[in-house]
Amino acid sequence: MENVITQIVEIEKQCAEEVEKAEQEYRKKIEVYKNTIEEKKSREFALIVTEGNERLAQALEQAKKQTEAEFLASTKDTEKLYQDQVLNEEIKGKIVSILLAI
Repeated sequence: MENVITQIVEIEKQCAEEVEKAEQEYRKKIEVYKNTIEEKKSREFALIVTEGNERLAQALEQAKKQTEAEFLASTKDTEKLYQDQVLNEEIKGKIVSILLAI
């Protein structure tokens, strides 16, 4: 009877050691997997930031080009006004008539 109890205790001890060993192995696997996921998360985050910065740079460049084009168009319109002698004479005449009316 004592031998049976000793064997049962020995078997339980071996089982407990095997369970502990398996738990340690899985903790290591889980830690490796966790690190892999964290690295992937970091890479994906960096990629998202990089793509966002590229889109922002493109949008800023496009806005800059559009602003420059609009400024150039308004400059040309202003130059046309100054070069239009008939219009200038009409404006001078209206100014003079307003001044005379006062």
